[in-house]
Parts: sequence; C-alpha cells; structure tokens
Amino acid sequence: MEITPNENLYKEVLQTMSECVIIHKKSGRMIALNENVEKVLGVKSELLTEANVRQLDYVKEDGSSLPYSELPGIITLEQGIPFHDYVLGVSDRNNGTKWLSITSKPLKLLKDGEQAALVTISDITERKKMEQTIIQAKEAAEKANLTKSDFLSKMSHELRTPLNGILGFAQLLEIDETLNEEQQDFVQEILSGGKHLLSLINDILDLSRIDTGQLKVSIEEVDLLTIINECIHIVQPLAMKKRITIHNQMDLSQTVTVLADPIRLKQILLNLLDNAIKYNREDGKVMIFSYMKQNEAVIHIADTGVGLSVEEYQKVFVPFYRIKGTQEEGTGIGLSLVKQLVQVMGGKISVTSKKGIGSDFCFRLPLPYELKAAMQWGEEVIDLPAKNGKTDHYCLLYVEDNQSNLNLVISILKSEPSYTILTARSGKEGLELAKTEKVDLILLDLNLPDIHGFELFDRLKKDENTKDIAIIAVSANAMPHDIQHTLNKGFDNYVIKPINVKGFLTTVNETLTSTINQNIPERKILSTGPYGEEAVSAKTLQLSVKDLKQLKDKKYKAAISMHYTDNDWSRSQVEGLKATFKKIGIEVVAVTDAHFKWEKQVEDIENILELKPDIIVGIPVDPEKTSNTFQVASRTGVHLVFIDNVPKGFLPRRDYVSIVSADNYGNGSEAAHIMAEKLSYKGKIGVIYHAADFFATKQRTESFENMIMKHYPNIKIVDRRGIVGPYEGEIAATSMLTKNKDLAGIFVVWSDPAEGVIAAARKAGADHLVITTIDMGVNVVLEMVKDGLIKGLGAQLPYQQGVAEAILAGYALIGKQAPAYVAVPPLRVTKENVLDAWKLVYNEEAPDIIKRFISNE
Repeated sequence: MEITPNENLYKEVLQTMSECVIIHKKSGRMIALNENVEKVLGVKSELLTEANVRQLDYVKEDGSSLPYSELPGIITLEQGIPFHDYVLGVSDRNNGTKWLSITSKPLKLLKDGEQAALVTISDITERKKMEQTIIQAKEAAEKANLTKSDFLSKMSHELRTPLNGILGFAQLLEIDETLNEEQQDFVQEILSGGKHLLSLINDILDLSRIDTGQLKVSIEEVDLLTIINECIHIVQPLAMKKRITIHNQMDLSQTVTVLADPIRLKQILLNLLDNAIKYNREDGKVMIFSYMKQNEAVIHIADTGVGLSVEEYQKVFVPFYRIKGTQEEGTGIGLSLVKQLVQVMGGKISVTSKKGIGSDFCFRLPLPYELKAAMQWGEEVIDLPAKNGKTDHYCLLYVEDNQSNLNLVISILKSEPSYTILTARSGKEGLELAKTEKVDLILLDLNLPDIHGFELFDRLKKDENTKDIAIIAVSANAMPHDIQHTLNKGFDNYVIKPINVKGFLTTVNETLTSTINQNIPERKILSTGPYGEEAVSAKTLQLSVKDLKQLKDKKYKAAISMHYTDNDWSRSQVEGLKATFKKIGIEVVAVTDAHFKWEKQVEDIENILELKPDIIVGIPVDPEKTSNTFQVASRTGVHLVFIDNVPKGFLPRRDYVSIVSADNYGNGSEAAHIMAEKLSYKGKIGVIYHAADFFATKQRTESFENMIMKHYPNIKIVDRRGIVGPYEGEIAATSMLTKNKDLAGIFVVWSDPAEGVIAAARKAGADHLVITTIDMGVNVVLEMVKDGLIKGLGAQLPYQQGVAEAILAGYALIGKQAPAYVAVPPLRVTKENVLDAWKLVYNEEAPDIIKRFISNE
C-alpha cells in the first residue's frame, strides 16, 4: 500500500505516544497502530489476536471478575457506545494486577466500510498504587484519630469519677464552719487544683472532638452584646483581684447579631477574657470592642499585659505552647481550642502584640444576611500602592523519609493551585534544595535518617540564603514539653501526625501569611481629632443590607458646603460624596462654593436650609465666624458631618455626627522623609504653613517639623512663613529665599501655594531647591514627573474621604452610632508611583498630559 506524506506523519505521531493504540475490527482482527502493545498489555504485536486477548484475566476496580464481553472496546464494537477513562485490571499471577485506563470510540473504516473500534490503553498501575497508599494513610490517620478520641473519652470518664469525689468532699469541707483559717486555705487549694484539672479534661476532650469531627455546633443568630456582658460578669471577680478594669467599648444602643453557637461563643470569650486578665499587669486594662467589616463582625479583646513577640503570633494557637517569659499557670490548650472553635463556626482569629505593652486578640464571625455589607469604604485603598513583589504563589519543601507521608501531603496540596511542592527524602537533600530553589516554607520531619530535624533547622538558620524561610515541624510526637521545646527553638509552627487535613492546610496558610508579611508595617493612622480623639480608620465604615433599605425607603436629602471647589482635591471630594449618596438613595440638593470667604459660606448655609436637607456635609471656611450659622442648622435638626475641621465650640455627638480627614500627620511625615532623602540628610530648609485655625493643616506642619527635628539632626528649619489663602505661596517663598540665600528646601502645607513657591524659586534662580508638599495638584505632579523642584508629597485620598463622609451621613440618618473622628490612610507619592497614586487618589486615570510625559521618557 502506498503511504502519503500525511499518513507517514500520522504514524510517526502515534509512535511518540505512551499509550497503546489499537483498531479492533468487527471481523475480530486487531491492528496495533504503535509499538506499545507489549509494554502496556504484555502481548507482542505480532501475537495480538482476539484469541490471545480473550485469554487474559480482567478485573473491575472492586476486584470482581470482568468478562471479555464487557470490555469497553467490545461494547463499543458491538453497540457503538464510546467509553472514556474506563479503569480495569489485568491479573498476572507472577506480577500482580496491572491497572489500565481504556478509552474507546466507534470507527467506520473508509476502505471497506467495516465497523471497528479505536481503542487507546494507558498503564496507570503506578497511579493506582499511589492512590491506594493515600487511602491507606488516610484510613490509618482516621483510625488513629478515632483511637485517640476513644482513649481520651475513656480517660475523661475515668478521671472524672475520682475527681467528682475530690471536688464534692472539698466543697463540703468548704462550708464546714469548724475548720480553722489554715485548714480553709488547704481546702481552697484542693478546690483550685481540682477545678483546674477538670477544665483541662474538658479542653482536651473538646480538642479531640474537633479533630475527629464529632464536636457539633448549633449555628443561630446570637446577640453579641448579651453574650459579652454575661462573660464580663463571670470574669469580673478575677479582674478585681488584680485591680484590672474591663472597658466594654461596645455601643450599648446598637444590636450586633452574629451567626454562632451561643455556648461555644461564650467559651471563646471566656477563654480570651481569662487570658487577658491572667497575663495582664496589676492595675491594667482589658478593652472589648467590635465593628462590622464586609460580611463579618470583628471582635477585639485587647489587654495591657506581657505581650508576645511577632514570632509567637501563630505559636500561641498550637496545643500545649506556653507564652515565653511568664510564670502564670496554664496548659497551653485554651487558645488552640479557641482557634478551632472559631473556625468550626466559620470564622478566623489572629493576634497582634508588643512585648511589655499588651496583646490584641481579634476574631471574626459571619453576619446574618440582612446585616451583611451593602456599602463599605474601599479597603483596597490601603493595599494598592504596596509593591512588595510577592505573588500569591508559594513554593513548599517537604523533607520526609517516609514515602507514604510524602504521598499524602502531595495529594493534599494538589487541591491548592497556589502551592508548588518540592520533596526531599533526607536532611542533606533538603538542605541542598532549600539553598538552590526559591522556597517560602519548609515542612520538616524531625526524625530523618541522616540528620536530626533540630540540627537541620540550625544549619538552615545559619545560612544567609535560607535563614528567613518559615519552617513547620511535622512530627508524631504530641507530648506538650516536646512541642514547647520545638517552638521555643524557633520553629514557626508544629503539625502533629497523623495529619488532620483541614487543620494542616490552615496551619500552612497562616504560617505563610504570618512569616511572609510580618515585616510589612500596618498603616497606622497617626492623626488625632480636633479634641485629641483617637482616629477610627475609614476601613471600618459600612452600611448593611438592612441599613440601605431603611435609607432608601425614607428618600433623604443632603447638601454639600465647600470652602472652595476650584481644585482637584475639592472636585474629587464632591464626586466621592455624590457617587456614594446616589448608591444609598440620598438626593444631593445643593453643592456650594464659598471661594474661601466666610460671609459667602454663611449665605450658602442659609440658602441650603431653605431646601430642608436632612444632612449637610461641609468644611467651615472660618471655624469661629461660621459657628453661629452651623449652630442654627444643627438646632433645626439637620445632621452635620464635617470635612477637615469643626466650627468653634462644637462637640461631637451633641452638635455634629463626625469629622473626617486624611491622616494629615501621616502625610506630613511622608513629606519630611522625602525631603530628607532628597537633601542627603543635611541642609537648611523653610516651612510655609497655614496661618488659620485648621486642625488638619496644623497637624501637617506639626508632623513635618517634628519628624525633621527628631530624626534628621543635620537638617535645620531656619525660616517659617504663614499664609491664609492658596495664592500667597509665591510671596512667602520670595521673602524666604531673599533672606536665606543658602536655603536647600521648602515644605509647603498644600499643593496650590506650592505652585507659587515653584514660581518664586524660578525667579530667584534657585533651581537646586527641593520642595515637598501635601496633595496631588496637576501642576505639582507635572513638576515632579519632569524631575523639577517638586520631589515628592504626602497625598490625601479625597474621593475616598467623600465616600467615608457619605457613609457617616447614612449612620446619622438611621440612628447608628458614628465615631467622633474618622481618618483615611496617608499615601507617599514620588515620580515612581505617580500613575497608580493618581488613580487611587482621584478614582480616575491620570490626565493625558501626565501620562504622555511619563510614556515619552
């Protein structure tokens, strides 16, 4: 038969396949299309006949016999039914069972029209062996867990019986009035020890039930405040013994409902409160507060106690781990149990802490549907500018000599696309892989054949290339003192064999999150409110489905009173307000511009009041001279939310809902750091500040000056000039430069007057001058991207500030308690991140003129 070039290519392709490919004709003839017949079926190609294939013994996956007539290829040939990945075995008394995957399709031969079947056969014996190994390991783990649970249950019963007698008779002695004082003390010691032992038994049993899936929770809608008050009442006597005050900062007028098991929630809170008291100092404090975040309630239990190191953040949740540097009694089980109970109820728990200052344990629980977030402040504001180069994909190295354990972990991690797994069968091989591959986390068996896990750990930590890799110990040793010793040595976490799959994945994820990100600082709000109030971050603000329905049903009206609107910051602030008001069903009936004139703003407010708004969001031009007019608005029942400043004499919650600003102190700090870097940390500088009673602009200047004086001793502030309007920057800078010929830099309190400073510097020939400021005006940013005099700035987030103000207006209109002072995070802006920053600040792409200039470089 003549072969065409295409047919030749077809045959070559078939020869490259690892599968055996056969055509089985209706007549019974079998044709091998490649040379894999002997390798896969154990039959030589020239002996491939229907008779020989019939002689093989076939079995189903369950081990039962499979007749030749029920083979996939035969059924396809007879009935035209196709099969895909049909698994069967071929028995061989000498070599055991070979497992095959069969795919068959009906085929009609063109030459003679005869009916046939195209059969593809793959050898999957190794795959089946691995699956069997994993099944056996899983069964062994489940059996071990059940055995452990059964043992603990029996031990619990056996221990409770004598303990019942001890505690019972001790209580009878406690009420015996004939005992003297010393004997009463002895009785109290017996009771204390007995109760401690009973608590330990209960905790161990609960942990065991969670591990084996036997602990059941009954999820229902629970009033969080009621449970918290009950728990405070229970622990109050213990707190009073150490003169510790418990501050319940929950809003008593609000109902916070969570989805939880009330008994287990109480157990969680009592454990956390007990620890907050136990590890606290005399005359210390315990603070409890909560807020809604997206679809969860976030509950904080904070204390002023001994605190934890960052390295202990995950370790404290490992069973039997004891906090370093404390002599307090404890088993190390409580927090492990708390974590697992929180997770069973669909929540998460974490901790932040500082040694000697205190700890803040924070757990989250789901909210009922009607309380879930329908409107919230954009949390991406905090994360977008971060360029730490870390993706969500991690490389794990498992060092383990037992093949079954390796197969189990490989199988577990197959379901996690964000993980790549490398394996090593010895300590030496693991050490080499850790040095040569980019590894994020090592799972380390402690009993290796060549090097003990502790020695391998020491070598990894001494090597500059591997010292920062997170390491989890994986061991069958569950003794408390061994776990404590291992974690104290510096391991990041501890996993006990047999592995609990869900718990293992959680431990891996939390360890990676903790160790990869532990050096990235939290963007703490540095500013305080006009009366020194601590800032509440805008990220905590949200309106629920229920809140939104209530707002939309009422058809409320709002007005916006601005000091001026002729710059990017003001326009963006108004856009954020209007967009959010529209989403929550509030009509904006007026937006006014006072052009920096207090008389004009008084007139604006009077005109606004004729429109009968329910809310006014505004920024007072002059805190003193506009005070009476805003007071009139407040007395008529209009809710007031202020931007950046409050009228003189106004008090939060009495006269206004809240005030929202940027983190002006944080932005001033950013401007100072940029100034110092660009001056190589030395030189004389001037400061142009806002000479008006605005707490927001005061904090910018105060922060800049404090940061320079505290951290940069070789930079001297030699001149200060005050301005009251946006157009006075050039006059102030001209005077400053005339007086100080060797001036190296100028800080300007916001971007509009900074444009005047640029003009003054150019006229004076001061092309060396370094200028930093606050806010992203177009002209200031253009100067920065052109490598001009502006070298960087701290940016406010006006659009996001407007979002926060509108949400707070919603709070007021439905009677929801609002924080007195809210701030949005600071943002450092330099030429390198200007496009991302612009999008973040103004909620839109940067103007074409800026993008064109950057793209042409």
